[in-house]
Amino acid sequence: MSLKNIICKYAFDSEEQAIFSEYTRNRFENAKELSTSDTGFLEIWNKIVSYSEIYGADMAINQKIIPKLPIAFNSPDTISIRIYDSFAGKIPVISVRNTADFEQLVTNIVHKGIRPDGIEKTGASFVSGKTTRFIIISAKPYSNVPAAELGLNDENDWREKSVMLRLAHECTHYFTKQTYGISNNLLHDEIMADFIGMYETFGFYKAEWFLRFMGIIEGSGSRFMVYTKGLPEDVCKAVSELAVLSSENLEKWSNTDSFKAMSTNERIIRMCRSGLGTAMK
Repeated sequence: MSLKNIICKYAFDSEEQAIFSEYTRNRFENAKELSTSDTGFLEIWNKIVSYSEIYGADMAINQKIIPKLPIAFNSPDTISIRIYDSFAGKIPVISVRNTADFEQLVTNIVHKGIRPDGIEKTGASFVSGKTTRFIIISAKPYSNVPAAELGLNDENDWREKSVMLRLAHECTHYFTKQTYGISNNLLHDEIMADFIGMYETFGFYKAEWFLRFMGIIEGSGSRFMVYTKGLPEDVCKAVSELAVLSSENLEKWSNTDSFKAMSTNERIIRMCRSGLGTAMK
């Protein structure tokens, strides 16, 4: 089914059509690449990393990052802070193994101490402010999907792979922010980030896995509702079909020689420019 067929299938009224068009609009289409990348925030993070190496990551977080909302961590020894040299450039990463510690950290840093609804569905957070950018990573199974649902046998290995997948996912958001000044909580951004995360981690991309992560294929995943919250029912259904179309096109693209000849950054740029539902070439 093509994008045109999806739109025709639902016979949107004028309001639904406007909502669908706005949601699926390619925000990267006319975006210009920024002439310089903002990396000034790394100077303070280098100091935070050095402090954590002496006093511990928990102390560095409580004293240097959130002194007004300190946390009594359950497993302080399993927290680390580092500067990760990614395909998107250097980015500070806070890794948190304990689930409760991770959720409290995201609550205090991102949501100013107010626990948000659905945080149990969150496994990572890319924080992008005026003066800083960094990533918080958990060790939860990716999208809360257990290994067995993906046909994998080793749950512990899947958790380690989940950390790698999450890191590449968030670095994709970092790349689009550094390159175009754009990072959205929308399907286009998420399918790109999951695509890069999966390919960087496993060396392949499976549309089925992405659809399971989203919950479009019924199971443990449920992220799709987060990215489509507030959309009318028929618009949400149409967007889910667009997710299927897009993910299938990306899987086909990932097996082409032209794709394999590209760098990770070139792949992200191609996906940014192409938009949702496009047959990648």
